[in-house]
Amino acid sequence: MKKIFVILFIVGICYAQFPEQIKNEMKIGLEYFTNYEFDSAEKVYSQITKKYPDEPLGWFYLMNAKYESLKLNGEYKKANAFLLDEIERISPLFENKLKERPNEVVYLVYYGSLRGLSARINLAESNYLKVFNESWRAINLIKKAYEIDPRYWDVFLPLGSYDFYGGVMADHYSVVDLIYNSEEKRKLGIERLTTAYENGVGAKWEAGEILLLIYLHETKNYKKASKIGKNLVKRFPNNLESKSLYIESLIYLDKVDEAEELLKKYPQSYKNYSTKGKEIWKVRERYLSAVLNMQNGNYEDAKESFLFVIENYNLEFQWFKALSYLKIGQIYDLNNQRENAKKYYKLAINTKETTQAVKEAKEYLKAPFTIEK
Repeated sequence: MKKIFVILFIVGICYAQFPEQIKNEMKIGLEYFTNYEFDSAEKVYSQITKKYPDEPLGWFYLMNAKYESLKLNGEYKKANAFLLDEIERISPLFENKLKERPNEVVYLVYYGSLRGLSARINLAESNYLKVFNESWRAINLIKKAYEIDPRYWDVFLPLGSYDFYGGVMADHYSVVDLIYNSEEKRKLGIERLTTAYENGVGAKWEAGEILLLIYLHETKNYKKASKIGKNLVKRFPNNLESKSLYIESLIYLDKVDEAEELLKKYPQSYKNYSTKGKEIWKVRERYLSAVLNMQNGNYEDAKESFLFVIENYNLEFQWFKALSYLKIGQIYDLNNQRENAKKYYKLAINTKETTQAVKEAKEYLKAPFTIEK
């Protein structure tokens, strides 16, 4: 969800179409990065910064590789402090480039993305309106790039993210609802993210992961989620975020055997992580086990695992805590324990997440959750 994406807009890490002189190195680094091989990605990006010290894109990618590596291993505070410092350090490099070439699309897109990354910290702290305001300012640079070259495909990643999650925000905040039509913005966002996924160079894989998250948790189009997830997992087998979302999509499609097989191998993907990193992905693994048990009708086992997730929660965003509260409420409803169900729906709502899970919790407060037979 990180990345996103999720639920509100952040400009995110936008891998735009690369300048010719660093194109090959950037593509190699991106492959490493997307496959969670951050040490190898850092080596590639470090070489770029040494060869082209005034080129901000090398520093931008190096920053993101280090930032994501810290997060992967549970060092959220260090990651956020590092990110804020690097944004201020790298910004002048982009400003110098844009003074020389004010209409250079790639630098407009990346500088907008860089400035928008500060919104990610507020996202983790659930300061959604502040995130929205920060993103609003950053997106103006990206919109300028789009006006200059609407066929610069990678710009559709930040544009699509902004549109979709602007629509999500409109569902949760009346002040945003005055600006956006939720349904139209969501639809436009998905269309633009799909353009980035199908045509993008650097934006392709991040756009795919955001679409996977949207189809899985927001629109509940599990077939589309599974199709994208299968592609991402095949290409980037070490990417635990894509793998986790893909497994969950398989569960909802009742492809239980395939999901179980992937879950058995799941711990191998994080066996070399730090202690904190292992604890993070153990919680995520337990969440997937809970979803699988619930799908199989093993409600007590599912509830126990969802409670474990809540009690040991250590993920960057609160999305899976809200989902766990929601699903415990649903389990209580299925067992005709309405008051307990309401308690957990209220807990989901109190996370103040801008997710579909919170919207559903509000609905189930009014009428019990049931399974159609």
